Formats: sequence, structure tokens, C-alpha cells
Amino acid sequence: MRAIAIRSMFLPLIMALSRDHDVIPSMRKTWLIVNIDSGSYDATACDRVGDALAAKGWPCDRVVQFPQDDLPDRAMLEREGVDTIAIYTGDGTINSLASALEGWAGELLVLPGGTLNLLSKKLHGDRSVEDIVADLDGARTVRPPVIRGGGITALVGVIVGPTTVWGEVREQARHLDVSALVETVPNAVSETFGDDSVRLAGAEQGYPALNLTPLEDRIFVQGFLTDNAAQVLSHGFAWLGGDFRNGPHDDLGHHGEVAIEGSGEIGMLYDGERGEIVSGTKFTPGTLDLGLLATDTA
Repeated sequence: MRAIAIRSMFLPLIMALSRDHDVIPSMRKTWLIVNIDSGSYDATACDRVGDALAAKGWPCDRVVQFPQDDLPDRAMLEREGVDTIAIYTGDGTINSLASALEGWAGELLVLPGGTLNLLSKKLHGDRSVEDIVADLDGARTVRPPVIRGGGITALVGVIVGPTTVWGEVREQARHLDVSALVETVPNAVSETFGDDSVRLAGAEQGYPALNLTPLEDRIFVQGFLTDNAAQVLSHGFAWLGGDFRNGPHDDLGHHGEVAIEGSGEIGMLYDGERGEIVSGTKFTPGTLDLGLLATDTA
């Protein structure tokens, strides 16, 4: 009887601890990655990111200052027992890291630390770091659709064609490099109006550029239009305004696989990074083998 009485005394405490155990998150070992060479790098802003994570109970054990520090690889993170990587950079650096970490059991927290922040917007909506971190308790882990082909993996999308030169124009405008713009803008216009075009294999109509967007098991394709001066101007403003996908275009439907045809080496932008492909290169849909934290419930 005495033992029963003692258990009765402690039962409410035991039950309370059991309930709390379900809601108290396990301690995470978190690293933060920032790009100190980015045109939008701000040391004060990076400090605020670290402070916001620490206030949420996710203190950063290490800050990786890329490219001064190498991006961590899967073996390093597993050896160090890292559970979460918070990355506060642009889409290009995020692409490099996520592609290299496929198969890692940890999670990647993408934060808007670049110019366009397209991947962050996909995962969290168009929100600030503070708002994203505030919602981490309800975050879910997703493995987003990607596009693979031409030796790359794209999480946001791929643009192929001569008008990818407008990406260089945008970067120079962002850095207020006026002397470079004087040279680059006429070149961009010339390439836009040039004879070179790209097309889907088997299609008759060519376009100055094709935009490929990853969806579940499909690739959505758009063909950019630059048939006249007004469309070129609109296209240029779309690039300079930040989101190249806002330029005039045709919707070319959803595809299980696409092959790109053109002449010579074809310019390519994938998640903001520049590259090249050859005619006949195939792109296929896939799924990223890495968990990304998402807070957007829409």
C-alpha cells in the first residue's frame, strides 16, 4: 500500500514529463554557411541570422565563411555529428551545397541571403529570415523536385539559349558596373536578335531561350519571345527586375523528358549559375535526395 501511495504521488509529475517530451525538440548541432564574396553579403545581417537561430534554440556551433572556407561535404558533416545546415546565400551556392550533400541524413535550412532567393521562396514564401525562423517548430521536411542533365542538378530551374547573356547584364547592374554595362547591353541585344535559337527536339519553332521548371515527375517548359523591340525591352526589364521568368513567353507544356537542340555550344543558367550544353542534351525530372526544411504551409 505504501508503494502504491508513493507511485500516486509521483504519477502527475511523470505524466507531465512524458507530455513535455513530445514537444521539446531534441538538441540539434547546427552549422551556418554564409557567402562573404556575395554582392549582397552583410556581416551584420549574418550576425542577426545567427542570433535568430540561437534564440529559437538552434545555436550555430560553427559559421562557414564561403569561399574563404570550403563548403562542407557529407563525410565531414557525418564525422562532426552535424544535424542541420542553415545556409544564408544565393541560389547558386545553395545548389552547389545541396548537390554535393545528396544522401546525407541531416537537413538543410535554406534562408534568403542572395539576390533572387527563388529556392527560399519555394520553401518558405517571400518572407524574412526572422519570420522563417519563428515558424521552425512547425517546419516539415521535403525532398523537392529537380531537373538533371548536362552534368548539373537544378533545384529552381534551367534556362538554355543565347539570351542567358542577360544574366551577366543583371549582375553588372546589381554591382552598378556602368562601364561593363556599356559593353554588355549591346551584346545582349545583338545575341537576342541573332539567328541562333534553341528548340525542343522534334519541334519546328525555335526560341531565343527555353525555361525549364522542375515539377513532380515532369518538366514545365516555356519559350521566351523576343520577336520585336518591345519584347526585347520587356525581357531585359524582367532580367534586371530580378525574375527572368516574367519576360514574354509561350507555355510549351509539361514533359517527362526534354532534349534541347541548337547550334554550337548553348548557353545555360541553372539556379543562377552559368554553364554550357551541346545540342541534343537531355534533361529529366527527379527528386533531390536530401531533406530541406519548409515552413510555407500554402
